[in-house]
Amino acid sequence: MKRVLFVCTGNTCRSPMAEALLRKIADEENFPVEVQSAGVAAVNGSLASPQAIEVLKEKGIEHDHRSQEINEELIAWADYVLTMTSSHKQTLIQLFPQYVDKIYTLREYAEPGFEKKQKLYKQLDQLYVEMENKRAKLVAEWKFPKDETKQQELEQQLYHELEPFFKQEEQLLNQLAELSTSLDIHDPFGGSVDTYRLCCEQIEKEIRNIIQKWKTMDR
Repeated sequence: MKRVLFVCTGNTCRSPMAEALLRKIADEENFPVEVQSAGVAAVNGSLASPQAIEVLKEKGIEHDHRSQEINEELIAWADYVLTMTSSHKQTLIQLFPQYVDKIYTLREYAEPGFEKKQKLYKQLDQLYVEMENKRAKLVAEWKFPKDETKQQELEQQLYHELEPFFKQEEQLLNQLAELSTSLDIHDPFGGSVDTYRLCCEQIEKEIRNIIQKWKTMDR
């Protein structure tokens, strides 16, 4: 039984559609999953957008959804945390660095050749964790003064200390740029039903790829 958490911004458009689609497709494929969704800036208890509900109904899905804000309990519960954009992913890694190994964008995890890219993505994710830990440690040690000149000197020293991380980041990003298309499922919020329909189709495609991947892994 795999546990999946989808994450977007407000948990009213993309992640609720992904949650409902995975539940339906997994049932059709007789593949056991538990699935939830959340938002990095969600207002707890909000309804899914009317356009999202309409598009899901077109696929024969009734989804009685209430939004929820992301929290550590949800992250800990999930085996896979699949975000709609790279920005969502980075937000979660900053908030919950201890769970970096289970956080992916939906497209990152679903893409063909994922295993090749996974190593690079995880190296980059771990690099960001190390950079933030190093930055926080240095700032705590230095206790930046109010004197502007001295503060500028310390900021330059901070950049110098982090420069090896920046160079490594650039190398990893260049390698990924050669391998990857966009990893984002763009937000349909405020758009027409057609905009939501296109978004839903993009999400469904990636979810079907993931189900097939899991079925292959379990053979």
